[in-house]
Amino acid sequence: MTAVLPRILSVLLLLATVSAQQTPPAAPAPAHTATATQAHTASAPQRYSIAGVVVNSLTGQPLAGASVAIAPVTRGEERDFSGSVVTAADGRFSFSMLTHGKYSLAATARGYSLQSFDRHDAYASAIAVGPDLDSEHLVFRLQPDASIEGNVTDENNDPVQYAMVRLFQTNIQGGVKKTVSVNQSQTDDQGHYHIGHLEPGAYYLAVSARPWYAQNVRVPRSPSSPDSNSPQAAQDEAALDVTYPLTFYPDVNDSADATPLQLTPGDRETADVVLRAVPSLHLRIHTGTAAQSAVLGRMIFPRVEQRIFDGYLESVYNAPTSWVAPGVIEISGLSPGHYVIEIPPSTGANEKSNARGWYREIDLTGDADLSASEGPAFVTITGTIFFEDSRVPEHSLIQLVNPDTGETFSSEISQNGSFEFNSNNVRAGRYLVTMGTTQRFYLKKLVATGGKMVGRTLEVGAGGSVHLAAIAAHGAGRVDGTALREGQPFAGAMVVLVPQDPANNSPLFRRDQSDSDGTFTLSNIVPGAYTVIAIANGWNLEWANPAVLQPYLKHGESVQVPADGKLQVKVQVQ
Repeated sequence: MTAVLPRILSVLLLLATVSAQQTPPAAPAPAHTATATQAHTASAPQRYSIAGVVVNSLTGQPLAGASVAIAPVTRGEERDFSGSVVTAADGRFSFSMLTHGKYSLAATARGYSLQSFDRHDAYASAIAVGPDLDSEHLVFRLQPDASIEGNVTDENNDPVQYAMVRLFQTNIQGGVKKTVSVNQSQTDDQGHYHIGHLEPGAYYLAVSARPWYAQNVRVPRSPSSPDSNSPQAAQDEAALDVTYPLTFYPDVNDSADATPLQLTPGDRETADVVLRAVPSLHLRIHTGTAAQSAVLGRMIFPRVEQRIFDGYLESVYNAPTSWVAPGVIEISGLSPGHYVIEIPPSTGANEKSNARGWYREIDLTGDADLSASEGPAFVTITGTIFFEDSRVPEHSLIQLVNPDTGETFSSEISQNGSFEFNSNNVRAGRYLVTMGTTQRFYLKKLVATGGKMVGRTLEVGAGGSVHLAAIAAHGAGRVDGTALREGQPFAGAMVVLVPQDPANNSPLFRRDQSDSDGTFTLSNIVPGAYTVIAIANGWNLEWANPAVLQPYLKHGESVQVPADGKLQVKVQVQ
């Protein structure tokens, strides 16, 4: 079952508060036991217990003074108990007087962030209690937090204050391996930073800052000024027209050359970074006098992003932008690298329609000039969704997700079913089309005019106009099942519902983790043909990669999920 569920958030927040306020005793007290009160005394149901020991996942040592919380997976009259206990000197905990059902467990301790039982990604195993189920010999392995800290200095060994420190991690995102931003911090007035509560994995560190003395905006000098053309004046100006390039640990400016910081549970890693000022590059964008007059004096601020790692776009926030001539914008404070420059659509004060924005990708190695006429325009995407037998649910969204960059664009669906992305800076590329509503609707049919639609993947060209026509139906399906190995229920398996043509239908994937009794639930399924697979220790696999899936699909269970239907399936764990 998924670990992050709204029904257990309240007890997890309570646990976090209790843990934050908790002062470990000098000598741990005896094990606490929580008891559920009986809702109806007239016909008391049979009661059960959940008990076990909390240990350090690395050493196996019992953890005294850890807080353990419990919450029911499904609430009911007889199964509404939530609470928390503190482990005894031997790390043991117990919850008694529980009714038949499933319960979520979470725990935390000093030096251990809040964790669900047997967690993997956003998933965990619920504890099933009932006849013939052993729920009293649990081993809750808490993973100690890791951290990274260090100092950021300049080439003169002076601390760089208030530098932005970004942490990237290589892990499985949407079923494929990617390197994405996961955390950030800022150096203090001594140039020190600290990023804590980190899980194990491979991390990359990137630091961005601007020299405090930098003056990147060129100020025109009067020709009559006696020192306007002097060598000394030019040298002084160049000394201040500098910038810090985006610097990756340990001391490189290209993400391809960055050294990963490999963290194991409990690691305390030190990573110092030195920033070295380089001459600032200037990028001039010629928008034309017509474009300038269209905004009637309103400043246009280009969006500047630097492409790093596997296509990830890192926003550049510290590049000064100014009008340097009629119809000419200058972006300064840039360093060599691959950039995406975006000029948003502009709306004149007396215009009803807006001028379409444009973008340009450029490898910047020196000062450069761009013309707005040479850059492709953003894609205009509009559409209409018809909801069968229903009005448009409130707060419904249509979303475009770029699987390469991770960018997500959203548009609210109006009450007449229309939507548009013409002001969302959508560039040419491949996008996964998804819909979000507060109700159980799914996209039953999707057709594109002006673009290529393959499954749930939309391909659009630069400057194009695309119209989407869709039908949304109510009644998503559900698959309940049991993961088995050698005929016995298997806990902690990764269960994946794989659609047909998985390369073009990644929004249709569903995942879960088998609970302590081997059971799992895959919900909100778009009706259709699928294969259910269960994998032991499969959490590091690219589960949406067709080549990786192929050997597992041969031994999976084929299912046909009907609209608003429920299926039962047994799956062999591979």
